[in-house]
Amino acid sequence: MATKTIVIDGPIGQYSFSKQFMRNELSGQSKNPVLIKISSLGGSVDDALNIYDQFIEHGNVTAELSAFVASSATLISLGAKTVRMNENSFYLIHKAMNWVDEWGSMNEDEIDALIAKLETQKQQLAKVTLQLAKMYVKKTGKTLDEIISLMKKQTWLTAEEAKDWGFVDEVFVPEVAVNYLENLQMVAMINSSGYPDPPRKSVGLTSSPTVVVDEESLFDRIWNRITNKQKEVTPINKTEMKNQFLNVNQVLTVESLESTADGVFLNETQLEAIENRLALDQQIIAERDTANSARDAAFAERDTANTNLLNAMDPFNAIDASIASAESPEAKVLAIRALLSKKPATQPAGNMGKSDPVSDGVQWDVINNLPHNKQVDKNS
Repeated sequence: MATKTIVIDGPIGQYSFSKQFMRNELSGQSKNPVLIKISSLGGSVDDALNIYDQFIEHGNVTAELSAFVASSATLISLGAKTVRMNENSFYLIHKAMNWVDEWGSMNEDEIDALIAKLETQKQQLAKVTLQLAKMYVKKTGKTLDEIISLMKKQTWLTAEEAKDWGFVDEVFVPEVAVNYLENLQMVAMINSSGYPDPPRKSVGLTSSPTVVVDEESLFDRIWNRITNKQKEVTPINKTEMKNQFLNVNQVLTVESLESTADGVFLNETQLEAIENRLALDQQIIAERDTANSARDAAFAERDTANTNLLNAMDPFNAIDASIASAESPEAKVLAIRALLSKKPATQPAGNMGKSDPVSDGVQWDVINNLPHNKQVDKNS
């Protein structure tokens, strides 16, 4: 049977390696062995727990850990049937964490409310930490106190130490030896994610199964290289950074952004904050566009009504100059009334005799000479 290989080399969560992603990858692989190559600093606990369940359900998953594997990335490996770890890699577990975004001036009542809110969050985190610790206990056989103590320390374990603890079933030697401490970008990402500095020593680093590298000397050379490069980086004026990235700093609730020669690095929580702010801005823009459209429609309706009103006034304006010169509909009504008041009253319509006075504008001769009127006069 062909082995399905899946690589997880980024954050675990909605925008990267999610539970939906893994479900799609494992679809149709129930009869095939699956190799999961993991090199991740973790991410969403929700996604990690679901991926763990998917590995358990599949039943024939091998997890292969390399580089720095931490947090939720370690959780998903617990669901694998076998866990292998590159001898040059590092492993870290910690207590559950939650983003806390509270700042600004508060009065005593607001502080009390904040304390109550944080206390609730603390209790929920304690529940999550306990559940995660039980999962590690099930894998390692260690006691709950030992696991929680290790989570509290939040320290990097070498591959051999991870095996001694029981997190890893076997340590393998890669075909090409890599010391991940040389990757300054990876070190910066680790620090920006809130994890402790990488360990000062790497145990068991070998370039081949038979040639052993002087670990102490190698580490010192690498560490000196890192610190020297950091010294070479031109210090960044924090005031300039604050002014230059003021909006970004406000979204991330920081005074300034830390930088290295390779650039500015953001952790997953900071990226999520930026993503949420962009989504909010897009919602505000959409709502503004909708309001503008409604306003434009109202203006168009008003203009149409004004045009219709002006068109309706044209027949009245044609009656007399006094009506046309009136500026408002009310003034035009008054002008029409004035004209009507000047016109003399007319006699009622009906048969009229020759003795009846002729009203202005009425052609009585024509009317009286009509055949039917003559017949009436003859018979009367």
